[in-house]
Amino acid sequence: MDSSAAGELKSLPIPKKELKALLQIDEGLTDMTNKSLRYAYSKYKAAITAIKLYDQIVLEGRWPNRYQKVTVTEIRQIFVSKTVWHAQYVPCFQNIADHENMVEWLEGSGSDMDGEVWGFNKAIYQYSDLKEWLDKKQKQRQKQKQMKKKKEDKASKKKTTNKVGKERK
Repeated sequence: MDSSAAGELKSLPIPKKELKALLQIDEGLTDMTNKSLRYAYSKYKAAITAIKLYDQIVLEGRWPNRYQKVTVTEIRQIFVSKTVWHAQYVPCFQNIADHENMVEWLEGSGSDMDGEVWGFNKAIYQYSDLKEWLDKKQKQRQKQKQMKKKKEDKASKKKTTNKVGKERK
């Protein structure tokens, strides 16, 4: 057996407690029972941060040799199940930074602006509410792009018509 194979046999899975400490994960963000959007957004950001830190640790060669490396999925699963990550977190949060007012609300700094951000008031906001809100914003952006393109096309057509008219004179 060569030395690399022997080294691999000695590597053990890293205990969750050590992984959390190494990746500086706040134990308070590992609760799987809290389903609030604000808590979920905090968990999403913490997972992204932990993954970046893990990549940095591995890149710098600071990963403990006695432990096997972990996957991105394993890091995410400290916070939430794989199914919830892909069904809820990714669709709701991956492009949320494009919506500053919603980010403020999710971070809790805009808690008194429910009606202003959401367009309605509700005691508890669900993932479905956020997905609907994001779809609405996406449709508004598409509509704005279409209107802008129509204006540009109309202006371009007008310039061409004016140019042709001047050439004929």
